[in-house]
Amino acid sequence: MAEDLRLLCTPPIAQNWASELAAIPASVTTLQFDGTFDAADDATWDGAMITPESFKLYFESGAKALAELYDVLAGLVRAGRVAWVHMCASGLDVPLFFPLMKACHEANVTITHCPGVYAVPIAQYCLGHILSICRMGPAHAANQASRSYTSLLQRDARTCTVGVIGAGGIGTEVARLSKAFGMRVLGWRRQAAPALNFDEVLSGDDGLAAVLSTSDFVVVAVPKTAATTGLLNAERLRMMKPSAWLINVARGAVVDETALISALGSAGVAGAVLDVFATEPLPPDSALWAMENVIITPHDSWRTDEALKDNHRCGLDGH
Repeated sequence: MAEDLRLLCTPPIAQNWASELAAIPASVTTLQFDGTFDAADDATWDGAMITPESFKLYFESGAKALAELYDVLAGLVRAGRVAWVHMCASGLDVPLFFPLMKACHEANVTITHCPGVYAVPIAQYCLGHILSICRMGPAHAANQASRSYTSLLQRDARTCTVGVIGAGGIGTEVARLSKAFGMRVLGWRRQAAPALNFDEVLSGDDGLAAVLSTSDFVVVAVPKTAATTGLLNAERLRMMKPSAWLINVARGAVVDETALISALGSAGVAGAVLDVFATEPLPPDSALWAMENVIITPHDSWRTDEALKDNHRCGLDGH
């Protein structure tokens, strides 16, 4: 009879996934969020996973606290005690991941991750804000706060065009949800080709200009690469309709933040929903904080209860 897989995981894998672990079969040593675990000094594991719940360290105590947890696992990898690491992330271009990834590379330890796992929650985030802006949610909230019983003429989403920069997993889900509300959807990616739920998919500089100049909502969902860093610069932001909103769920570096602040302050762009920034956490002295036409969230568009479970499933299925 084969031995159980030995896994090292942060909570709540051992607590919440007992039946799935028994079916693998696997036993779990819990790596606590403070980096401690109860195991022999020479214990080894077939696989390890730091769950997305660990990001509470980032939100509550800052990046250093989360980085220290990843450094503990990196040390175990360098010591030859872990044979496989699953990264509970869609993109791996996060600096606090780099020491662990470097340790895996140097020790020839397999790394897996789960691209696309956050497509649904992030697309829901985008659609939620699009609908709120169309139906003037912030204005209604302001009226409520001032006890003003004032009716507002709102925009029907069916009259809107959504431009999706990056027609990958997240962009495709944004398109699907947008079409469900009767919106026109344009996409932009490296190679133009028909795609489900897109009215048109364009490519190249001319295609990007067409998407920017005709969209009421521009959703940025491209991965950060050398080609996409600074993709939406001052020149391209000027291509947007003055009535349009920008929604960035990609990476802060994809949009020139200084140029965006200028466009938002000069009525070049109507508003922005920003979940990512050039520097994270967003510095307290950033001009974005004080802008009434900006909605700021702390890089948590992915963070739903079901998304956390999807991430767990992805890791356990891989094992």
